[in-house]
Amino acid sequence: MAASRTASAARTRHREAAEFTPAEFAGRVERARRLMTEQRLDGLMVTSEANLEYLSGFTTQFAWNSPTRPWYFVLPREGEAAAVIPEIGAGNWRATSWCRDIATWPSPTPENEGLDLLAGRIARIPRRFGRFGVELGAESRLGMPVADLLRLRELIQPVETADCIPVLRALRFVKSPAEIARIRHICRIASDAFDRLPRLARIGDSEKEICRKFAADLLLRGADKVPYTSIGTGKGGYSSIIMGPTGRRLARGDILLIDTGARYAGYFCDFDRNVAYGDPGDAAKRIHDLLWRATEAGIRAAVPGNTAAQVFHAQAKVLEDAGIALGNVGRFGHGLGKAMTEHPSNKPIDRTVIEPGAVLTIEPSAMYGDGKILVHEENLVVTEDGPKLLSRRAPREMPVVRV
Repeated sequence: MAASRTASAARTRHREAAEFTPAEFAGRVERARRLMTEQRLDGLMVTSEANLEYLSGFTTQFAWNSPTRPWYFVLPREGEAAAVIPEIGAGNWRATSWCRDIATWPSPTPENEGLDLLAGRIARIPRRFGRFGVELGAESRLGMPVADLLRLRELIQPVETADCIPVLRALRFVKSPAEIARIRHICRIASDAFDRLPRLARIGDSEKEICRKFAADLLLRGADKVPYTSIGTGKGGYSSIIMGPTGRRLARGDILLIDTGARYAGYFCDFDRNVAYGDPGDAAKRIHDLLWRATEAGIRAAVPGNTAAQVFHAQAKVLEDAGIALGNVGRFGHGLGKAMTEHPSNKPIDRTVIEPGAVLTIEPSAMYGDGKILVHEENLVVTEDGPKLLSRRAPREMPVVRV
């Protein structure tokens, strides 16, 4: 009965996160072309899941789980976009993408995985700058063998290959209302699952068992995938915030952390929660309260016109004023969207100016005691009226399960 009610609620909220309209993709293409002109690119090619989905609308269960076949989407600054894809995916492409110019080959063909077709499509692009964009920069991943990229560069000469990540980064930084609706939806799903976590995880459960139950709960509530479930357990705190589950069993006096990157319709949430099983101890209580206040400060700083560095410093000040050494912390949060971690980074040197429509995580952490760590994280969208939480705010006091 409980599972039925959970599934029913998920279906109701699913309708709130509407499908993208043709106008949504037309707007992305128009903005991409303006940015290509600014970056002096005649066109660009995307091969990674996030960028290819973002521009073409193509979605599949298959492509990104099989490295055998590459998938290409070519968007010129002027002219028609084109897909160069394995023949096995033609039907899937027509069913999900707005792009109707499709070239296919009988992949796998390791000696030539569509490179002649790809070079032919690039050759048709009107030349103004003599530069063609490929995913080469920071926070990007190629969905093709590097050797094939080198061969492609030779095939399209004298056209020069250049980094198109500045275009894609600017394009995806500000989310549309439809994108924000999807992120809000998966944040609600995860918030509901976290509310149930104290009843889901029990003394004696292994970390693997806890992660399985938590991921299953997310899926039953409407998540499409749960690619990331980090867990930490330990008496009075934990020692890592990025580990996968081990066979360690939850014991009295432990603090449990779960950090999830769950997906709905191609968009991520990314936040965590802490639960104590028995008294967590005074040190952990103090750090938990400091992190809650640091998170509040970061949320308040996430306003249009501030920089990612200012969001970092707002959080850091709370901790430093309390005598907490930051050490080599790196960053206190980041962008969020089609990838679990996106541009920008809330770090001291990131001068990215925050704009309405940007989606950020606020994620302060602190070391204490003998190698212990606690971390807080929330997800928000920046609006003209200030930050709006997408995740349900964690309680100021750490939840305690009486055992």
